[in-house]
Amino acid sequence: MENEVKDFYDKYGIKEWNRLEETIYSKINYLLHMHFIEKYLDKGMKILDAGCGAGRYSIEFAKKGCKVTLFDISDEQLKIAKDKIGEAKVNENIEGIFQGDIRDLSQFQNEQFDMVVCYGAPLSYVLENREKAILEFNRVLKKNGLLFISVNNKWGILKMLLGNKYPDFFSNPEYWHVDKVMKTGDLPKHEKVAQPPRHFFEAIELNNLLIENGFVETALGGSPCFSCGNAQSIEELGKDEKSFNTILQIEIETYMKTTMVDNGEFLLAKATKN
Repeated sequence: MENEVKDFYDKYGIKEWNRLEETIYSKINYLLHMHFIEKYLDKGMKILDAGCGAGRYSIEFAKKGCKVTLFDISDEQLKIAKDKIGEAKVNENIEGIFQGDIRDLSQFQNEQFDMVVCYGAPLSYVLENREKAILEFNRVLKKNGLLFISVNNKWGILKMLLGNKYPDFFSNPEYWHVDKVMKTGDLPKHEKVAQPPRHFFEAIELNNLLIENGFVETALGGSPCFSCGNAQSIEELGKDEKSFNTILQIEIETYMKTTMVDNGEFLLAKATKN
């Protein structure tokens, strides 16, 4: 599994950097991820960006004066991140760039970081080893340190596919393993899915995973939540600045509501190390 994920993101290349700005819908997704974490970012705090990809979030954290360590499974993504860090001129706030797997953070000391961020769903790719990754996050965090995660969301992804009007998906549920995904959250290797096998989470499942592995004070969000399943409409309406701002405001008001978090394409979680 490690090599499969690495190979995928090595080949994915610059698309990983571009994916959060290529559409209005993806921009909303990025802004919600930042809204979820922004008020917790303090100048000088040490952050491990675990599964940093091309470094888009790492750079934003560095711009705010945080001391950031980048960590990713893909050598190619780390090369892109290094270039983007240079372009953004935030090198002074980058403490290191490391290659590895989130299930093994042995390159880092116990209680080394004030915050661990695992955005972009790396935890969805480790499948049955997700508890091992959470325990590693716990180990490298200082006491009362903060963990921020985003994972693929089971019900949100189905809602997104409905909105995108993929007739083949809904008319051929056996082929697409719809029943398996609904029952287990696991999507096995599929000939029409470029990404490696993944696990899609429910909110209560992710919350319990954190609590059972040494975290408290959990909070959840769905991203995008209000917009999920409506990407085409968002693309049309969002061209008007006032409409975009209205949609974004509705997202901000709703994305952390308990009744809404399972509606997002991504599931966000915040937790504190006990």
